[in-house]
Amino acid sequence: METELILSVGGLPPLSARGCKQDLIPVPQGNLRRTINGELVMVGGQDLKYKSTVKCNDKTSLATDGLFPGCEVLVGCIQRLWHKVKENQDNAPITLERYPVKGSVVAIDENQNEIPVREIEGRRIQLKDRARAYYISYRPWLNMRAITYSLNTDEWGVKGGWSLEMEEI
Repeated sequence: METELILSVGGLPPLSARGCKQDLIPVPQGNLRRTINGELVMVGGQDLKYKSTVKCNDKTSLATDGLFPGCEVLVGCIQRLWHKVKENQDNAPITLERYPVKGSVVAIDENQNEIPVREIEGRRIQLKDRARAYYISYRPWLNMRAITYSLNTDEWGVKGGWSLEMEEI
């Protein structure tokens, strides 16, 4: 496998996606404003959406069939999200912020010991009887729109590369 990245549009031909890098950047859903008393407040929505940039330098570039600015792309991210869970005395299921890519969920305690996952159903995770604080890490699925992409080639160096910018719908 060359990459964990998954794109529903276009594709990743052999030698196009080794060593990819992904940035996830929160997109402001409102504006920061100061009140009469000088307190900084957020005016607008509180939903969290992401902007993503994926860059890769390899031997060739990604396949661009069906990929155009504005098209919808379901992305299985490379970048992992972390979810901190405080003591969970009743061992209640945890609801993640986004749907996880299958096989990407890992739970660890504060001493880096892995905690077995009992069940994953959608965004809900059930661990095997743990009351201590722990962390859950996963690669999220994001429903995004392509903003722009670029392709590059170094003819004599036999190298290629690409970048893809997207924003969550």
